[in-house]
Amino acid sequence: MKTASIAVLVLVVGLASGSTIPPRERRVADKEFLTKQKNIIQLFIRPHQQNMFKEQVDIGNSYDIEANIDKYRDVNEVRLFLNVYKHGGFLPRGEVFSIVYQKHMWQVERIFDMLYLAKDYDTFYRTACWGRDRINEGMFVYALSVAVIHREDTRDIILPPPYEVYPELFVDSTVIQKAYEAKMRHQEGPVIIPYNYTTHIHNYQDLLTYFTNDIGLSTYLTYLNYEYPIWMKTRKYGLKVQRRGELFLYTRQQMLARYQLERLSRGLPGVETFDTNIDHPIKVGFNSHLHYKNGEQVPARPEGMRVRDCDIVTVDMVKNIENRLLDALDSGTFLELKDDEELNRVFLKNLDVMDVLGNAIQGNGDSMNRRYFKSLFNMLLTLYGHIVDPMHTYGVAPGALEHFETAMRDPVYYGIIKHIVDLVQQYKSQLKSYTRDELIVPGVKIESVDVDKLITYEDDFEFNLNNAVQIDSIDEAEKLDIRIRQKRLNHKPISARIVVNSDKDIRVMVRAFVGPKYNYLGQEMTLDEKRHYLVEVDRFPYDIVTGKNEVTRNSRDFSLITRDQLTTNVLLKKIDNALDGTEPLYIGSEYRHCGFPERLMVPRGTKSGFPLSVYVVITPYEGEDLKSYRSVISCGAGVDFMAADKLPMGYPFDRTIYEPHNFVIPNIYQKEVVVFHKTQEEINKSQ
Repeated sequence: MKTASIAVLVLVVGLASGSTIPPRERRVADKEFLTKQKNIIQLFIRPHQQNMFKEQVDIGNSYDIEANIDKYRDVNEVRLFLNVYKHGGFLPRGEVFSIVYQKHMWQVERIFDMLYLAKDYDTFYRTACWGRDRINEGMFVYALSVAVIHREDTRDIILPPPYEVYPELFVDSTVIQKAYEAKMRHQEGPVIIPYNYTTHIHNYQDLLTYFTNDIGLSTYLTYLNYEYPIWMKTRKYGLKVQRRGELFLYTRQQMLARYQLERLSRGLPGVETFDTNIDHPIKVGFNSHLHYKNGEQVPARPEGMRVRDCDIVTVDMVKNIENRLLDALDSGTFLELKDDEELNRVFLKNLDVMDVLGNAIQGNGDSMNRRYFKSLFNMLLTLYGHIVDPMHTYGVAPGALEHFETAMRDPVYYGIIKHIVDLVQQYKSQLKSYTRDELIVPGVKIESVDVDKLITYEDDFEFNLNNAVQIDSIDEAEKLDIRIRQKRLNHKPISARIVVNSDKDIRVMVRAFVGPKYNYLGQEMTLDEKRHYLVEVDRFPYDIVTGKNEVTRNSRDFSLITRDQLTTNVLLKKIDNALDGTEPLYIGSEYRHCGFPERLMVPRGTKSGFPLSVYVVITPYEGEDLKSYRSVISCGAGVDFMAADKLPMGYPFDRTIYEPHNFVIPNIYQKEVVVFHKTQEEINKSQ
């Protein structure tokens, strides 16, 4: 799974007479790769327990980092790590790790450096075996995941699903308890634990738990943060990442838009913008029903609580940072803090403003001045995430907002995003609207867009809970087979057909958006109102030829989505079969880790039908040729890959629309569609 928008409908097209950029090449894994793949997966198995794979334990026990210091690209980083480790400066095993905490963030960067800066795979692997039983398990899993994604010699390695590595952050504690009970009864598998979020409705927010608690949605945010770690300074590691800040802003805005669509489908109003003033209580309470591995509860938040100063973040600090950002935008200048500690005044007209602003708001390693702008996003997550124990007086564990694996469960997360989006819109509102001449592509006309009937339903999904329980031996582990069976949102396969006429051969970029037709009161929305709810579902370059171009595509080939990850057991079985020569294991685009779940492309329909508006937009192609990866919208081009387009993300709906008639042009097509929701029984009868 990799980076740039979010999604809903499927309009990736293959024009019959044109051509699209080919997908990433798929190839057969060789023995060396398969051995790496198996060894790395073993490092993720039950990270809360001591490693039970003897070979890895022996490697870890015999490896001396200090004696091999010349095998790392930066010996100073190695010395820093060893000094902190020897003086007990790292979070102990068994304690809860949160990437939102500055202290934890600094520590996990040191661990990542040890893994990433290893000169070769053998040194990397030995370092990982050493750290497996000596480093806090949460930090180890995080650092190892980020390192595997970014190292060249581990590219294409398939990571085990995070919901199987540490299911306690994805599955309610009642289910984890049942898994323990099944283990204590020595039940031989498979033991199936059924769970359905839609049967646990206590308030109107629970109407959406099937969406907010969807493990695929949380996995998407998890991998997005692995791909672009907030602390990572790409210059330090010699990595090339394009439009990182703009991507941060756009992916979060698209998360909000997708959530808004789901709210509208259930008859709920849009997300309210909260105020950071301590006089305004938070209307929405929240209980995640999660417990950490060490037994601590993820704290619940009663409704009506007021934001108070935390030990490391205050309300006034948040307001000051917002004012600094707005002042910089209004003045048209940013103060850049250079590596040599000198300040340099930079004019925004000479910069990619959205990229600079996004880096500054996230406060990531590429921020122009993190000392001055800090991290507004992380400060808000901390302020609201630890609201029940702001001064850490009572040792309350981190809240759901303080982990990207759990943040999307909490309605306040979308309020925080809306707060950020509204701040950005204050700047965007100063920009002029797009004119008709800027929008039109002379000679290109979209004649029609046809989409199959859209039907959503709930289906069953199983995944493994073995990592949730303690085991005493590998033999016991091999016999254990405990699974959860969840209800989740899905949709029937979708086909889209587009007809385009052109009076010339031209390379273009095709964009597809889906949004609401009406607000929650049933009133038809204007285009300017609607643009805040539009979800970009596809973006791809294409060679249009003179004359008629016919377009057909199935939703499974959509460019931004990912399918379900292979379960750990299935993946290990495939690896063993490949090593035995019984069947090959293919690697490449088929197993992309980061992307928006295919199942959630379409918001939940209704029995009578939920109306949507589809927009297809064709623009001239202004980008570099590249090898396209799946999910290039929802996870960006990724490290060391070129962005596919130079236009602003969200174009042409990223600016205020004062004259909607400018959008009534041949190369922009609007179509109304309806999404129906059916039961599994109704689906089966219709087949």
